[in-house]
Amino acid sequence: MSLVDGESALRGALRGAGHLLPGARPGIDGHGPEFEAVVDGLWRAYADRAPDGTPVMAFGPLIDAAQFTATDYPRSFPQLVGEVEVFRGGDPEHRALIGDVDAGRDWTGYFEPSGMTLVPATCQNVYPRYAGTLEAPTTVFCRSWCFRHEPSEDPVRMVAFRICEYVHLGTPDSAEAFRADWLELLLDLFRGLGLDVAADRANDPFFGRVGRMLAANQLQSGMKNEISVDLYPDRRTAISSSNAHRTHFADSFGIRLPDGGPAHTACAGFGIERVAIALLATHGMAVADWPGPVRRALRLGRETV
Repeated sequence: MSLVDGESALRGALRGAGHLLPGARPGIDGHGPEFEAVVDGLWRAYADRAPDGTPVMAFGPLIDAAQFTATDYPRSFPQLVGEVEVFRGGDPEHRALIGDVDAGRDWTGYFEPSGMTLVPATCQNVYPRYAGTLEAPTTVFCRSWCFRHEPSEDPVRMVAFRICEYVHLGTPDSAEAFRADWLELLLDLFRGLGLDVAADRANDPFFGRVGRMLAANQLQSGMKNEISVDLYPDRRTAISSSNAHRTHFADSFGIRLPDGGPAHTACAGFGIERVAIALLATHGMAVADWPGPVRRALRLGRETV
């Protein structure tokens, strides 16, 4: 089976079972009720790992454009960015817009930046909220809708998707310990759900020549570790990662330790849809027939009692 045949077969099975509802463009499929039940179960299963007192935050798909720029994401990944534009014209501009729509002409020139962008990673919602001095190392559990402009026929590579993750802000030692510990916790979570996962050093798709040097440094330093599953011939699919950022976000948002030095940050999380699809590919499209321990872990139907 070729790689493309593998993607096509998986996409067809997911759509045939009603788990993915076809969208007009690649990467924007809807989801059926059983798929959403698995998504909710994954969110709860990961939330259950939170130590007592962990702040829990949920966000929508938008972030302030100035805060987004401060993350340096547009400098590193411009090919993935989505910016939100809105109509601010009056009646004359509206009439002209309608005329262009009716004539089948481009009508987007009547829109201008809104001051908001689509958020590409859940953790970016967290850092601005901790500007100032940290009283002690802090870990937050969060989720949000995210957007990355990388449309693909591969059903696990979505343009709009959800990420849930733990984000840590603290000292160099606490951030590195968090990255290592939560990588193992994620491996344990996925193996407990019956997934054949493996972890390895990885790098992000930084843009351009300088980006390639950044990616090589990231890979060498072990700052990013991905967890992958074997869905297709000759290629593993990443479903999760555990990352150390050093002082990057602390420098951007003024997050300081009590001694005045910059905090270190780290995050560990997964793409919820990717893990849900990996579970469906592993255990079958009929969720009712999944192994009892998996159904209990995700609190699905009768197996929750």
